[in-house]
Amino acid sequence: MLFQDKYERARKLQQENVQKPDVYEEYNGEKLYEPTVEEQLEKGDMFALMVSGLLTILPVALLALLLIVFISWIIFIH
Repeated sequence: MLFQDKYERARKLQQENVQKPDVYEEYNGEKLYEPTVEEQLEKGDMFALMVSGLLTILPVALLALLLIVFISWIIFIH
């Protein structure tokens, strides 16, 4: 194998690391802790999500609107 040494070193490090108990692991069929959306978001995350959504959706919506206007202009004016 081309990167055999790196692979073996990574596997060795993986095996040495002791996994910490996961807070999401199930206990008797019920989750011990499940964070809410508010707990996972930081202070400016909601604003950033809204701005990125607008930057993603608005250009596509404007293109669709311009396409509809252009097609209707061709049909009804010419």
